[in-house]
Amino acid sequence: MNNRKTGTHYETLVAKVLKKHGYQILEINFRNRIGEVDLIAVDGSNLVFVEVKYRKTVRMGAPEEAVTRNKQRIICRVADYYILTHPEVAHLQMRFDVAAIDGKHLTIYKNAFEYQWRKSWK
Repeated sequence: MNNRKTGTHYETLVAKVLKKHGYQILEINFRNRIGEVDLIAVDGSNLVFVEVKYRKTVRMGAPEEAVTRNKQRIICRVADYYILTHPEVAHLQMRFDVAAIDGKHLTIYKNAFEYQWRKSWK
């Protein structure tokens, strides 16, 4: 399986797991010119932006470690755009989660990182 197919497989798997836990999945692989977010969902009063990371083994590091500060900033910019273009969800609190898959083990890190303000791009 190539990287894109692998990514799509695990994004779909995580979406199914989140749905079983009561999340409403709004988007899978939401893209714009700034970047992309793997999953966008509603969990109660939270609009959740989820980054899915998969590693076959931890030899190259844990999957959650791959969500660098730069990647966090990109996700936040995409989240800003999503809220601007979807005013029906603007009243919800933003939350940023990471779904880390290490081999066959899935861990969801709620509030994995905080919103990164634009001025922190420096």
